[in-house]
Amino acid sequence: MAIRNGDGYVFSTTNNQSTLGIQKEFADMYDGAVPPEVCSPFKVRNVKEVTEGESTIVTYDICPGTVNNLMPQVYNDVEEKFEYLDDLTEGYKLVLDFASTSSCFIYLRAGPDPSTNAFPATAPIDPYDPDDPYPTVFNTGGALPADTDTYGYLLLAKVNALGDGVYSVDQYVTGSLWGDRIKVGDQTARYYYARI
Repeated sequence: MAIRNGDGYVFSTTNNQSTLGIQKEFADMYDGAVPPEVCSPFKVRNVKEVTEGESTIVTYDICPGTVNNLMPQVYNDVEEKFEYLDDLTEGYKLVLDFASTSSCFIYLRAGPDPSTNAFPATAPIDPYDPDDPYPTVFNTGGALPADTDTYGYLLLAKVNALGDGVYSVDQYVTGSLWGDRIKVGDQTARYYYARI
């Protein structure tokens, strides 16, 4: 074993015995400050109501995560372009649609490349194309779409309106993913994901 001495501790090995010596007192691990919220891949957080002009919208953040080592995108409706989850325009707000429902689904949509049939498509279409099969995060106040040969849909999280501006999050995906698509005959393609 090769552990070097460091600030506040020494490490030694004698006769196949290892010793760790602490030279300083441990600092108080809790200083009373609110710890920062942990950001794990695809975690939905900071759901809150924001007043813009005369209306109130519900915004959220989603932590970056990958699908087959690809960074998914979201559609920025202000700039009218897709942006990668880890490189959103500063100040852009992801908005949930609670107009006619008390729950909103946040999901990943991915499909095969139309020319090579590789899953998922490895590069987004430029300029903007709403039918782009590249992995993209969307949300809906209605039901989660059903899988088709063109797209597979994976529920990342469900946000529930509890009333009085309070929201809860049911998180279903907590890590980056590896996905596969299997298409047999005339059956609808099936999509499989594993956490990595």
